[in-house]
Amino acid sequence: MGKYVAALKGIVGMDQPTDTDLFWIVARNGNDGIGQPTDRYLVDIDRVSRNVQTPRLISISGAELRKAVLAATGHHYVKFSRIMGGAFSTSYQVSILEDRDIQYVVQLRHYGNVTSMNLLMSLISSTIDPSILPLPAVYPIPGEEQRGKTVGIGRQITRLVPGPMACNVYPHMSHKEKLVFVRNMAAAFQATWQIPLPEERLIGQLCATQAGDRIVLSVGPEPRRTLGGPFTSVRDYLRAYIRMCLDDFKRQEGIDEYKKAFLPRVTDFVEGGMHNIPAIVEDIPVVVVHSDMGPHNVIVSRTTPTDIKAIIDWEFVARAPFASVHKDIEMLFRKPASSGFGPEYEHADELRDAFWGAIPEWKAWNESEATRVFLEWFWFGLFMKWTPKRLDELLTEELYDRLENMDEEDMEGSCDGPDSLEEAAMGGSWAENARVIEGLLGKYGESAGSG
Repeated sequence: MGKYVAALKGIVGMDQPTDTDLFWIVARNGNDGIGQPTDRYLVDIDRVSRNVQTPRLISISGAELRKAVLAATGHHYVKFSRIMGGAFSTSYQVSILEDRDIQYVVQLRHYGNVTSMNLLMSLISSTIDPSILPLPAVYPIPGEEQRGKTVGIGRQITRLVPGPMACNVYPHMSHKEKLVFVRNMAAAFQATWQIPLPEERLIGQLCATQAGDRIVLSVGPEPRRTLGGPFTSVRDYLRAYIRMCLDDFKRQEGIDEYKKAFLPRVTDFVEGGMHNIPAIVEDIPVVVVHSDMGPHNVIVSRTTPTDIKAIIDWEFVARAPFASVHKDIEMLFRKPASSGFGPEYEHADELRDAFWGAIPEWKAWNESEATRVFLEWFWFGLFMKWTPKRLDELLTEELYDRLENMDEEDMEGSCDGPDSLEEAAMGGSWAENARVIEGLLGKYGESAGSG
């Protein structure tokens, strides 16, 4: 694979394997530019021979797209174009012959089971008030489940929901508008947390299957970033999560001084087993979570940007402690930053009060001892990595300049432009990193890992 790696800038992740092959997704190292879709490639590795095939560009031909759209929707496409997508999909916008007001989004999903995703989205749309938790309509492609298993990439078709992304407009809302928006987001989070689940308390990836005329939910292992599972306890989940974060920390480059100061201590603590995570964390509610429900996955109204029109990208849905989406919620109270933990907005306490005040039952849980202790350990993993503060400050300033100069068309695109900018600046800085790590090590002690 060496002759290909030189042209690639890193492995995005491992896609769904088959019985005979492993699939890796990589992104090309080129001059795509900030705000431009990133080309991604599928690398097929034969399990038996270990032969590595030539990386294949993840794309769709006009003929393939025409056939898929017709089979799923009954409509004929007239044109399509590549649009910005998330890190785990390649996306196209499709116009149709029958109605110029209808457009679709066709996504080549590098991760997740598209059939399960479609069923889960259909279940949510049919059981939850769409004014609280709106989702795009989905159009399953006949035979797609078997095809996806064969080629390693799933295709999903959804109705295009017009409107700007919340991450592009929220920073510039007035404080009064922000208060309205965070209450709407609180109601959406609560709606996901209240989705009925199987009785057995497991933590892992949420899977949906069709059983006759019913959609049945189950919990399986979480393959993303090798987390594993399913887990029978919150403590086991935290241990696996922190070990996964430590692996990321070990692989991070360009932070030799920081590693010298923290990596040996963190490694000793984590590899000791972390046996003394307090039992009270088991009291925290384990619920359905959209694991990436930040403003970057929320489409809002053009005319009333406080109104949520759709929440998208449901490939990361899990049964997990409700506080595991803490970072996404914090994005509502802090200015944009590569770490997700930028400076707080003015009157951020009022925004927090508005969010949790809109969902009193969850406010009580958020203030509970179980949640406080869970977040101590969860933050320890989340804040483990580090990059220089100066870069983060420069990045945030540049990001705001970008947002200030966006026109309406830019705002309707994804937030991958700023994300690419962050990547160009080597990621963001987390001023709170050392404090969080020192705080947990100091409280539970290096000897806690072997206690």
